[in-house]
Amino acid sequence: MKKWILTGLLISLISLLAACGSQEVKDQTSDAGDSAVTKPEVEVKFEEEPLPVNKKTMIQAIVTQDGENVEDAEKVEFEIWKDSEGQDNSDMIEANNQGDGVYSITYTFKSEGKYTLYAHTTANDVHVMPLVHFEVGQEHSESADENGHDHASGEEYTVHFVNDTEFKASKESTLTAHIKHGEEPFSGAQVRFEISSSLMEKHSFVDAKEGEAGEYQAKYTFPSAGDYTVKVHYEKPEKEIHGHQESNVNVKK
Repeated sequence: MKKWILTGLLISLISLLAACGSQEVKDQTSDAGDSAVTKPEVEVKFEEEPLPVNKKTMIQAIVTQDGENVEDAEKVEFEIWKDSEGQDNSDMIEANNQGDGVYSITYTFKSEGKYTLYAHTTANDVHVMPLVHFEVGQEHSESADENGHDHASGEEYTVHFVNDTEFKASKESTLTAHIKHGEEPFSGAQVRFEISSSLMEKHSFVDAKEGEAGEYQAKYTFPSAGDYTVKVHYEKPEKEIHGHQESNVNVKK
């Protein structure tokens, strides 16, 4: 009789453990499915085209995610530069939240020509940066020379150093740069971060590795709090391609 009771208890215990294990697997699967986050989509709109010179004009970013307006994006910034002056002379302007997923700035272009814009957008901890090319002033039809070579698209490299995260002194940080050639990711390049500051005796150089196409990252520990300059060097020696882009970084204690 005792043997039958012990056998029954053992079978019940095994069944209970099996049920718990299966419930745990089910819960983990459900959590994994919920953690998937889609990238936000950003549409840049201009008040009028071609854009006027020496006149205030509105530029908007319409931010959506999963088909819904994103009304609480963490940050939307427009980085604007004239192609002939290069990205080193860009302006960075934080957009105002107008509601219903609309974020806007008012900007005055001082001269006509070809311009480029990054709409840096962070929503639900996901960062995207759509690139837009546009004209200011009258339309320019001579984009190609008599041999059919398009100078603007052939020479245009853009670099975005991710500077919207907080860097802390004496703590390992991840340096990230996105590089594009025209509209395409600039993949397979040799990329190094050069870190300099009046707080340092000499410059530091860190080699970056490519993860996703055109995204380069490296680990670095800033020695102390203060202001630093991070210069992103990119090159393909076999094609005689070399360029760089500087960003100012403030490191917290």
